[in-house]
Amino acid sequence: MEIEFHVTPLFAIARVSGELDLSSAAKFRGLIDQELRKSGVPNVVVNLKNLSFIDSTGLGVLLGRHKAVKSWGGKFILSDVPPKIASMLEMAGLMRVLETARTEQDAIKLIESCRYANQGEASTNE
Repeated sequence: MEIEFHVTPLFAIARVSGELDLSSAAKFRGLIDQELRKSGVPNVVVNLKNLSFIDSTGLGVLLGRHKAVKSWGGKFILSDVPPKIASMLEMAGLMRVLETARTEQDAIKLIESCRYANQGEASTNE
């Protein structure tokens, strides 16, 4: 499993390739957490386009990062989910829990629209 990061002031994109399973879940968790601490961004897009396999441990680590990012007030969005991976997420009941976007660009638009919606709420509350 490999992760390539692209970081902006508003979000981090993690492009995951290979297998997310028992042997790589701790590495995934550590790399995501390290990048979030280093960059300080609130939102994460995890691009799964090149993920070839996921097992229950991999599903668990995705759910754990989702919960962590949400607890910090951010968004955690999966993008470009391959059909085989989507099927695993669906069978585990995680498609109802984890936010997904068809493409990385769609995920970025979701984050940006949320940001502007929150700014609008802040300005009307002042």
